[in-house]
Amino acid sequence: MKITIFGDSITNGFGMHPRNKILKERIEEKRPTLDVKLHGINGDDTYGALYRIKYVAAENADLNFVFFGANDASPYHLIRPDEFKTNLLKIATQLGKDKTILLTPPYYNELEPTHYSKLSEVELFRKAVLELGQTQKIPVLDIFQAMTETENPNELLRPDGLHFTEKGYEVLSDEIIKIIEKSVNNG
Repeated sequence: MKITIFGDSITNGFGMHPRNKILKERIEEKRPTLDVKLHGINGDDTYGALYRIKYVAAENADLNFVFFGANDASPYHLIRPDEFKTNLLKIATQLGKDKTILLTPPYYNELEPTHYSKLSEVELFRKAVLELGQTQKIPVLDIFQAMTETENPNELLRPDGLHFTEKGYEVLSDEIIKIIEKSVNNG
């Protein structure tokens, strides 16, 4: 089974050098029958995603995980939750709603000195993903919730309060595998 993970620097494994493909490695290690194609660009948002979606669509994957929101919620990108939701719908439509899994933006530690957004703002973007999933019947992986349900969500994040640690990628890869298994069992 081939999957794509389409997103930003978190998808790209930012800060995990030389293992910038940590997400691909974690998933394929746990499920060797999966072929994971990463399409992450540092700093990207859903507007940037619309320009490069053709490369993701060309993969013709069985499932496409769409993981944006961290940059969309940033005050530097000037994107509002409704625009974000519209862009996600365009992405899901182009990839095929039946082959798309939306991810909420991840938990974010706003107490870190390098923070650039408020957690309350990130939660508005999370809500937009959940609403879109419900109204359009697109499955959603609520990574925000999965992270906040761990004993110490801040341990999942690097010192910048946003990018993932090895533990963060462990949670993310496990949640992606759960969705894949659910999809295979229901399909």
